[in-house]
Amino acid sequence: MNSPSDPSAAGIAPEPEAAQGEYNPQAPEEPLILPDCAGAPARPAELLAPAGGPDAGYAAFHYGADAIYLGLRKFSARAEAENFSLQDVDAITAFAHAQTPRRRVFVTLNTLILQHELGELVDALGALADIGVDALIVQDLGVYRIVRAHFPQLELHASTQLAVHNRAGAETLRRMGFTRVVLARELTFEEIREITASAGIETEVFVHGALCYSYSGLCLFSSQTIGRSGNRGKCAYTCRDGYTITGAPETLRDGTPVKRDPSKGYPFSMKDLALPDHLPALRDAGVSCFKIEGRKKSPLYVATTTNYYRRLLDGEVAPEDRGTCEADMQTVFSRPWTRLFIQSHRYKEVADRDATSHRGTPIGAVETVLDEGGEEPRLRFRTARRLELHDGLQVDVPGLPKPFGFALERLWILRKAKGERLKAESVFEAPADSHVEVGLPEGHPALPLDARIYCSSSQSVKQHYTYTVPKPGLFRARRTVEIDASVNAQRMLVLAWVPARHAGELDLTVEAELEGPFEPAKTRGKTEQAMRGAFEKLGDTRLALGRMRLANEGEYFVPVSMLNDLRRRVAAELEHRLEGAAAARIEIVRADVLPKTGRHTPTAAEFDWSVKVDRIACLDAFESEDWRGTGEAVVDLARDNAHVLETKLEALAAAIGRERVRLALPAVVRKWEEVDLRRKVERLRAAGWTRWEFANLAGWSLLGLDPHDMSAGGLDLATDWSVYTVNRAAALQARAMGAQRFALSPEDGLENMRALLREFGPRATVIVHQDTPLFIAESCAYANLIGGCPGKANCRFEEMDLTSSYGEKVTAIDYHCRTLVLNQGAYCLATRLKDLAAAGASSLRADFIYRRYAPEDARAAWRLLRAGRNVPHGHAANFDRGML
Repeated sequence: MNSPSDPSAAGIAPEPEAAQGEYNPQAPEEPLILPDCAGAPARPAELLAPAGGPDAGYAAFHYGADAIYLGLRKFSARAEAENFSLQDVDAITAFAHAQTPRRRVFVTLNTLILQHELGELVDALGALADIGVDALIVQDLGVYRIVRAHFPQLELHASTQLAVHNRAGAETLRRMGFTRVVLARELTFEEIREITASAGIETEVFVHGALCYSYSGLCLFSSQTIGRSGNRGKCAYTCRDGYTITGAPETLRDGTPVKRDPSKGYPFSMKDLALPDHLPALRDAGVSCFKIEGRKKSPLYVATTTNYYRRLLDGEVAPEDRGTCEADMQTVFSRPWTRLFIQSHRYKEVADRDATSHRGTPIGAVETVLDEGGEEPRLRFRTARRLELHDGLQVDVPGLPKPFGFALERLWILRKAKGERLKAESVFEAPADSHVEVGLPEGHPALPLDARIYCSSSQSVKQHYTYTVPKPGLFRARRTVEIDASVNAQRMLVLAWVPARHAGELDLTVEAELEGPFEPAKTRGKTEQAMRGAFEKLGDTRLALGRMRLANEGEYFVPVSMLNDLRRRVAAELEHRLEGAAAARIEIVRADVLPKTGRHTPTAAEFDWSVKVDRIACLDAFESEDWRGTGEAVVDLARDNAHVLETKLEALAAAIGRERVRLALPAVVRKWEEVDLRRKVERLRAAGWTRWEFANLAGWSLLGLDPHDMSAGGLDLATDWSVYTVNRAAALQARAMGAQRFALSPEDGLENMRALLREFGPRATVIVHQDTPLFIAESCAYANLIGGCPGKANCRFEEMDLTSSYGEKVTAIDYHCRTLVLNQGAYCLATRLKDLAAAGASSLRADFIYRRYAPEDARAAWRLLRAGRNVPHGHAANFDRGML
């Protein structure tokens, strides 16, 4: 019998041998293992579907989504999706809440918010609170701060853009008041299970959809190269581009040549995540929500994918039907599928090096091409799937960046005629297992024999997966109106009020009256019936009638026309007061959130410099003159072992003073790294080191700190750029969590920096030199190119240079078997020191991390920077153009 700690006991298949280090360039696609989903779920788990636009949202609900997540037309990490207006959000939220069982709507405000956008953000938050959406999914700590302070009724979910990937990060979020964390996609099942079981916060796990190459929230590639920030929803998808590569080893350490050419390909283009086999294990582990990616996908994609996972969760997919469901999904959109690292972080068959984009579902292979070069070329093959005219087909063609695709405009079935001769019969449709010919378009490429053929668009799927969209205006969020009324012979008095929904709101009341005289009614209760009927006609308002009481001891009759007029007057006044109250609340929030003028005045004092390294030996060549005017040295704990760290830190402290040394925790700390890091932290804290820097929210928990109560910490804290402080609300939140200083993001621009420097002055550190990581990834780019991981002992990969199809030049380096992609020149603002001084900057930092800087090279660069001179190939990224 399997023990609970045995992955196979939870439905997790054993790790493939290739993932254990065997180099297997011909590794097949991951096997699909039939899930054990029979019967009712062991516990409820929410199925969360994407809604890139209203139609996709209604399709998701039609096919069984418990909740949808959507974005506004601003502040969404999928800025190029259709997205939702506030009116759209209102309608679909009311629709969701009217369903039985009630469905939920989550709004993604999962981008970084620039300083000048804070007012617009406050307006959006106020509107969403009034609508009554079920949760916000957020990245920016400024959004978190505003919501907690002013809109506490809104539930907060931590976006995967926050890059939470360990228990420590999840624990910090719980202490901050988040209800749920969307875990990084890179996690293994064991990591997910541990976080779910012990962090005390709901967990949400991606189970299907496109994958980013980098950890979400830590991708700066398209931002620093072309100014389109993924953290602002403007990703240019540079990971899907083809690259030419130099410097990639062509042999392994044992001399074996690699079997696949590492000089070109798609090293960053990930397959699509698909975890249908792991739903039972994840559900039993206590995961609260299964998430489908796809806000840029069509409503048809949402329909097919939601239907598939809904039926799997409900145990309604028979093994013999599963392939049909999956094929339907794949005709809409699909790259090859991967389970990513759910079984092991060592698994490397996760990228698609030879092509990118949609393929479809496999239906056959090229048998021959007839009349090639003629007037009516035809492709012959045997189809495993029913086809009909206007379906889409694609064929894998070596050397092309994507499959060759065309619409099926001519179709023939091959039948045996007399004499065993094949006869082609023109048809509208062909059943599965038919021998067919299809017309090829003019100018088609050469199609090699046995090349795989896909159905990439299916008319039958489009006809099968239908859904309804409610009539516009039918659903909208409404406030309940309660009414107390009394009537006598002379007048009717009405007191109407909208009850407060939460602390911070007040009941809104309206008084009105009707002048009589009124005659006794002929039928008992007729006035009450008429009044209820009148006040139920609130369809064109944001109001809905709740409790109504009428005191009418004399049974007086009030004409319906007068009651309708009374309703109109009461409703209009209530709506006016609701609007006024909402506007007043927003003004109060704006007064708190928006920047005040005249905070920090720039001075002409010299800069306070700091230097950051991830190998303390980088500082060995620094001389006393190099430390002059240097406020602190920051040492990242990731690379050096504990003995080297302790020895070198004491020497550094003796040279510059312990009060000028800060210790930094890395941005990514996975389970297999955490034991060593915690040991370092414990020993260094015991040795009296009190100055620390965090690059991730996990830092607070790793040091045993409560982000809401720093009184007992006794530490001097700072945050690195990856905690993202690009607006004053985020800066104030970092300070509230104990950070005395915060590093500004290297993807920010001068204009936005200036707004922060004006207020926070020396607390805001500007990074003026850094090999900024464009990608931080668990997927090895070299292993992706050669078709598998050769194992650490047999791998010669250290770094390689890549050039994109657009001419962007980057370097991929091995960093503890993690791939970091760096620009070939460092981010450098040395020639802009005067601009920074004028903007109010006084704290500057130079980083020598990730690259293997020799001590002499680090010293030479340090001296260039302080002299205001650029380093070779330095670039300013978004400093002038700003973060888009």
